[in-house]
Amino acid sequence: MRTASRALGALALACALGVPTLPAAAVAPLPLEDPPPPGASAPATPAASTEAPAGPTDGLRAKTTSGQRATIEVRSDGPLTAPPVVADAWVLADLDSGEVLASLHADQAVRPASTLKLLTALTVAPRLAPEQPYRAVKADEEAEGNRVVLYAGLEYSVGDLLHAALLPSANDAAEALGRANGGIRETVEQMNAEARRLGATNTTARNPSGLDADGQTTTALDMAAIGRAAFANPEIAAALQRSEVPFPGKVESGSRFIYPIYNGNRTVAYDRFKGYLGGKSGYTSQAGNTLVAGAERNGRRLVVSLFRIGGNTYRSGEALLAWGFANAAALQPVGRLAEPTAPAPQFDRSIIPLPAKGEAPVTREAHTAATSDAPIAAAGASGWALPDLRWPSLPSLPSPLTLLTVLLGVVVLLRARVYWITHRHRTGWTTLEQWAAAQAGSARHRAPADRRTRAARPAPASTRASEDPALVPSRR
Repeated sequence: MRTASRALGALALACALGVPTLPAAAVAPLPLEDPPPPGASAPATPAASTEAPAGPTDGLRAKTTSGQRATIEVRSDGPLTAPPVVADAWVLADLDSGEVLASLHADQAVRPASTLKLLTALTVAPRLAPEQPYRAVKADEEAEGNRVVLYAGLEYSVGDLLHAALLPSANDAAEALGRANGGIRETVEQMNAEARRLGATNTTARNPSGLDADGQTTTALDMAAIGRAAFANPEIAAALQRSEVPFPGKVESGSRFIYPIYNGNRTVAYDRFKGYLGGKSGYTSQAGNTLVAGAERNGRRLVVSLFRIGGNTYRSGEALLAWGFANAAALQPVGRLAEPTAPAPQFDRSIIPLPAKGEAPVTREAHTAATSDAPIAAAGASGWALPDLRWPSLPSLPSPLTLLTVLLGVVVLLRARVYWITHRHRTGWTTLEQWAAAQAGSARHRAPADRRTRAARPAPASTRASEDPALVPSRR
């Protein structure tokens, strides 16, 4: 009652002062922070329509980590809401057809972080068998960032290193894979060649681990294509779905200690997303949070790649996948993932035995040449073949370090022999008498030939007379 009277008083005062009033229908609603997405119900105004627009739907707005809004590239024949993810760049694509269903800054250059380990696995796994042994070196113990702890001198299998690189995202295991493949430099060159084969032409690798490096970049579109190839590889796809695997540790009490290593992907570890195929996440100070993941529902498989994620890495991937499955029937492709430019090459995956400690590892080419028994023949113009003119196989020579060690040993023995021959007169005596005789006969105790000696003093006459037998009287 008191409120109503106050309102009537205010109205009467306004009329008395001559202030014009507007009808309620003419008062415009407050503007929203962003225009509503197409298909969403608008505020009740005379000019607004509650019907969804016909035809493709474009221009959904999404937040980025900078706090600004960006336009999502998406097309649909029905109403859509924006995906509830915050990231600078992402791609949602169909794993089987390669159609891109939605994207945000798909071609923007980004840092890959550990998602680049998918490219490392795609490069090394076809070349080396899982049973291929590898002996860790000191550089493996000094790897930067996340590690699984490799001990120099101990042996690991390529399968162990692959699991360690993909599950806990161990940088030392990724670099060890590069060394097992013939060297980090050679492996990086092969990674870039594999990226070009997959059509990921905007991806450049500088190391196998994904740590920040000058010039090491990718795009959300490229990484989605790399993730598609990773899920198509049975060995890599199976590893991405493992929640834990046994891993060899150090030697304790004469036996190898085995302990479990766990998948760092929380969605896999807690099994909280239906149809999840696994994925690879990463983080560096320059890249931020990154993720490549896949899932399958109702016969449809999707892949997502997200970079510089603003929220929880794995929840963001789950949200984008769930949005894709919920709108799969309405989404129309806005592009396609790159297709491989050539079939996947086939490599010889035979086991290369490890060399002895201290010797250089045997390359794949040298091992193939040493174990190949096929004759070398060349066809002539008339179709005849030259005979096998190869020299018989020679035994492998020892390493330069071994030859140098043997040479130094021979020199030491010869020097010792010369020393013994030169100074044997010093050690030839066995008794004190022999030592005294040796000292008396030594050249250092003899007088020089030109040394002047004092003349003998003549004896007294009495002594001489007594000593002369002619002067001694005979006794009778």
